[in-house]
Amino acid sequence: MLRRSREIGSNKIILRRGMVGNDKDGTPLLINEKGEGYRVNDTAVSLWNMCNGISFNDLLLEVLRISSDSEEEVRKSLSEMLKQLDRVSVIEIKKTKQ
Repeated sequence: MLRRSREIGSNKIILRRGMVGNDKDGTPLLINEKGEGYRVNDTAVSLWNMCNGISFNDLLLEVLRISSDSEEEVRKSLSEMLKQLDRVSVIEIKKTKQ
């Protein structure tokens, strides 16, 4: 039986939504367009900043440049993080026009 991949396909572009802010204690927040804030780390903010209409493959290459993990591990981690950011509406994952 074939297992369906849970990763984001290469034919996707990622767009950031909302804005970055800080909690009272200085912790970074990603705030969606509904005004809901989510506490994140600096890595998540950096990733969110790169989501400016970039393709998944280009984003993967950028993350691979600074990572010591294997491409497979980075691909899985990146895909999961993007899905979490999409779930809370601070990014939008769109299919590219073919």
